[in-house]
Amino acid sequence: MADGPPHARGIAPGRTALPALLVVVRIAVLALVILGAGRRPVTDVQVLHAERIATSPATPYRNFPVATMPLETATDRTIGNDGATATAVRIAILAFLADLATAAALAWGWGRRPATVYLLLGLPLLSFIYLRFDLVSVALATWALAWARHRGEALGGAALGLAVMTKLWPLALAPVFLLRRAWRPAVAGLAVVVAVLGAWWYLTGGPKGPFQVLTSAGVRGWHVQSVVGSVLWIAGRGIPVPEAEALRIGLAATWMKGLLFLGLLGCEVAIWRRAGAPDRDPAGGAALAAVVALVVFSPQFSLQYAAWFLPWTALAFEGDHGDGRTATIAALAVVLTGFLALAWPDPAAVPGGWMKVLVLARNAAAVGVVISWFAAAGARSRTDRGVTPALV
Repeated sequence: MADGPPHARGIAPGRTALPALLVVVRIAVLALVILGAGRRPVTDVQVLHAERIATSPATPYRNFPVATMPLETATDRTIGNDGATATAVRIAILAFLADLATAAALAWGWGRRPATVYLLLGLPLLSFIYLRFDLVSVALATWALAWARHRGEALGGAALGLAVMTKLWPLALAPVFLLRRAWRPAVAGLAVVVAVLGAWWYLTGGPKGPFQVLTSAGVRGWHVQSVVGSVLWIAGRGIPVPEAEALRIGLAATWMKGLLFLGLLGCEVAIWRRAGAPDRDPAGGAALAAVVALVVFSPQFSLQYAAWFLPWTALAFEGDHGDGRTATIAALAVVLTGFLALAWPDPAAVPGGWMKVLVLARNAAAVGVVISWFAAAGARSRTDRGVTPALV
């Protein structure tokens, strides 16, 4: 008898050969990144940004604005002070190790198949993701939920605290701990880590840091790849201009951001209120919907944000038909992001007009993830009440 749900069996890989091949592909990509950094000047904006933070004599946050969380900034200052080439190599090695660490967390916490599916899903992002820091936060968040699944609630909470202080997005996963019976050790671990690192952040960088992170260091426009920005762009409501190493359009007014934040809060509350069934794993479809909702309501949608979806998409494929459909839509968003990265290598340059359609399609897929999950949750709720669900 095949193990797992039917929709997952269709993508179920071989037990050993495929995972090994996917790791070999990543080793080859890492080698290409390292060789490329040594043969030609490094032009990647994220690498150069890390080098500038590391080589500046001023104090980040206190003396100049920084849009990254403190652990990422501290890592940049540690690995970015020997030139752009060395910085690119170190970031690539760190991202590669984090990528494998995420796969290991999935294998240990949920089994070989979701780990392999994760490695498959990440292929479209390999053209750029090894020059980004995001996979570190993905690895920490995945290990946090894996530890919590295996009764390591305190350790899981501490790991999620580290993930949050690396990138803010894993905070959307904190309700997973509240759905568990032994939630107090997890919340305590999360709170202690955030409090200690937050105090260090305040003492070294001053009080401005959180505001700089929440406002992306004070940018004014909508990122053209965000949901709102892509609509404005394709509708011709403004001219995209470079700002903070990316194209932005229009004015992201404070009141509009406030409305989006309220919409996000309402969406997150609704997701986690419906994710409490004792026979369902919240690390799958619910976690995927919660993380994607962050991006849908955000004024920015950088290419690397798609890496945040990967482990929860892999776990959603292990769920029922509704979760599998939601995971398929998320996988489409990841694939479209990979195409965007290849066709638009410089995010601060104005691309051809057809890129508007590709960006809009990727964002529609992201919105579709949230809608699909709510539709599936509603169908399950009607089934639980003994009502035959409508075909969705």
